[in-house]
Amino acid sequence: MINKSILTLMMFLLAVNLKSQSKVDVEFNPNIATYSIAEYLVAKHQGRLFYIDGKTDISYLPLADLANKEMGKYDNSKIIKAMQDYLQIVGQQQDLAYQTLIKHNIFPAKGYAYEIEENERNKKETVEQFAEQLREFYIERKLGIFFKSQSHFIEGAKNEVRKNIPAGYMIKMEKYYGQRFLAYRFYVNPFDVLPYSEVFWHGNGPMFRSEKGQIANMISSAYVPLKKKNDIKDYTEFGFNHQETTNFLITHEFGHSFVNQYLGQYEAKINQSNHLMSEAFISKMDAQGYSYWPSCVGEHIVRTGEIRIALANANPELAKKLRQQHIKENSFVLIPDFEKKMEEYENNITKYKSFKDFVPELLTVLDETSVEKIRAKLGLPNEKYEATITVNVPENSGDVYITGNQSSIGSWNPQKIKLDKTNETTRKITFTTYPDLRFKLTKGSWDTEAKIDGIEEGKDVSLLLDKNTTLNYTVKNWKQ
Repeated sequence: MINKSILTLMMFLLAVNLKSQSKVDVEFNPNIATYSIAEYLVAKHQGRLFYIDGKTDISYLPLADLANKEMGKYDNSKIIKAMQDYLQIVGQQQDLAYQTLIKHNIFPAKGYAYEIEENERNKKETVEQFAEQLREFYIERKLGIFFKSQSHFIEGAKNEVRKNIPAGYMIKMEKYYGQRFLAYRFYVNPFDVLPYSEVFWHGNGPMFRSEKGQIANMISSAYVPLKKKNDIKDYTEFGFNHQETTNFLITHEFGHSFVNQYLGQYEAKINQSNHLMSEAFISKMDAQGYSYWPSCVGEHIVRTGEIRIALANANPELAKKLRQQHIKENSFVLIPDFEKKMEEYENNITKYKSFKDFVPELLTVLDETSVEKIRAKLGLPNEKYEATITVNVPENSGDVYITGNQSSIGSWNPQKIKLDKTNETTRKITFTTYPDLRFKLTKGSWDTEAKIDGIEEGKDVSLLLDKNTTLNYTVKNWKQ
């Protein structure tokens, strides 16, 4: 027997009449590939970047492995520093770089085919400078010739994706969200490095506007590990031949195009609940690359959409599998709350003509939860303890700040909570905290982060408390 809400949802999908170009164009973008090659060089240099450790064997990703070996012949310090400097300004995220490089003319050409949509002038100037540094790297390393020499593999990857995209699938997504796009572009990126597993994936879904309409883009790593062969030309499988993952990725990444454009205008409202990230989600989301609260909320909503679309397509088994993956395995524990709210959208098609109209109501989920509720869902303890931290600092250090995964110490704002000055070389603070405490010390910005004795440079101080605690640390010096 069909559940009433599912039946209503199916009727809703049939009721919305949108004309659409359902074709998904599958392409390869040398700009993005160049970025991924440089990204792995940074990971190797500093030991880790995002989800990449830069140390383990990556022969299961043949093109990425080959590019890494080719780049090993050169001094890559220039592009490594360029990316490190870039990330210091824009933060530990890939979205802006991907968006910019897709809009950039294909290397080695200069200039942009589409305008960069970034309101912060400093970030816009920084990413434009970084794109130019990548373009110069592309030229210096003759990557155009390299990519052309690997056309057999790249074309094979594109064809694997093409054969696994269901006909007319984008029409179903358009009907659910009440919107259509001018075009859908799937960029294969066999140079993106992911940790090994039986099936893995990494994607990004930048949407942008052209003069003729909006274009939904997605970039995808390979998602099937390959057995090592003697020669790159010996491969007949290319890492993208997995229909279930292909279908999941287009739902997920194109889902970001349908969702993210409307969440952006509510970013200030979303950030009002930022303490939910720092005090509850941060330990679960940091390793997955979703430590920015608006991004975490967006991921919850997009993944909720995947489940609801699976139900709309009369596939409850897929919906069940997605819930297991997203909620149980990846800790997106607000999905049940968002699902319940999305049923209101599906059951009120006269009131909500499209997803855009429903966003304000959907975000009330954030108002109706709390740190304690989320921590309970995540299986984290809700006890609180008092922590007193005394810090020995070099002379003339001036103001010293603490920031970390508690609202009581600034929720990762490096210039919000100042320690008390007891004398020229001692600072002190007392605050309440949940047991899982993480923090850093600064002089008011990330550019002046403390190098703490006994703590690996760049790492958080991480503690698990079980009582009121007094702690002492010594700052060796400050990042300059």
